[in-house]
Amino acid sequence: MVDQIMNRVLCFRPATALGLFLILVVATFAQNAPKKKILVVNGRTADEVVVQIDGHSYVDVETLARIMNATVSFEPGSVMLTVPAIEAGTKTERTAPEFSKDFARAGISQLAEMREWKSAIASAIRSGVAASNWLGPWLHDHRFRAEESLSQTSLAAKTESDHRALQLLKNEFTNLGEWDNNTQATIHSLNAEQTINPGMAQNDPLLAKISECRNFLDAMLVGGEFADSPSCH
Repeated sequence: MVDQIMNRVLCFRPATALGLFLILVVATFAQNAPKKKILVVNGRTADEVVVQIDGHSYVDVETLARIMNATVSFEPGSVMLTVPAIEAGTKTERTAPEFSKDFARAGISQLAEMREWKSAIASAIRSGVAASNWLGPWLHDHRFRAEESLSQTSLAAKTESDHRALQLLKNEFTNLGEWDNNTQATIHSLNAEQTINPGMAQNDPLLAKISECRNFLDAMLVGGEFADSPSCH
């Protein structure tokens, strides 16, 4: 009986030692296991793909290719990773300069004021001599509002594109003022029985230039990018 007990103890001791050894190995491995981190490329993430060993970081090349939308191929002695240009950080820049938001908003408002002024001049032409009594103050009021709006637009101009577009708006204002002066001078030169032929206004090259420039400026400001047109010079 005593021999049997001793044999069991002797058999148990190696098993116990082996168990303790395995526990120590697992604990040591857990302490020294490579640390994994999240990889972030251009805002796209991959969980626990970066492994740090001895102070160096490693990542699986196929995982890296997938997160960068790249292609990878394996050749004898080499690994070829092809990254799209946009993902590599070379962004496509807009070639046309843009307007600041405040300037674009102010410019559109100014065009609206000049459109009202232009409509008032057209109404004066249709009325002819009958408009002579109220023509001056009425058109002066429209001119004043357009000029005030132009001042606000000038203050809103910050960028180079803003200032270049501002000059075109000033040219349109100048041309509209010239057409206003010409119209008033023509009406005041008529006698009580004469009116301006509406067809003459439609064939007026200055009016055609004003209309073409206004349409161009409207589309340009809404589009948000500077462009140029001969009609605005």
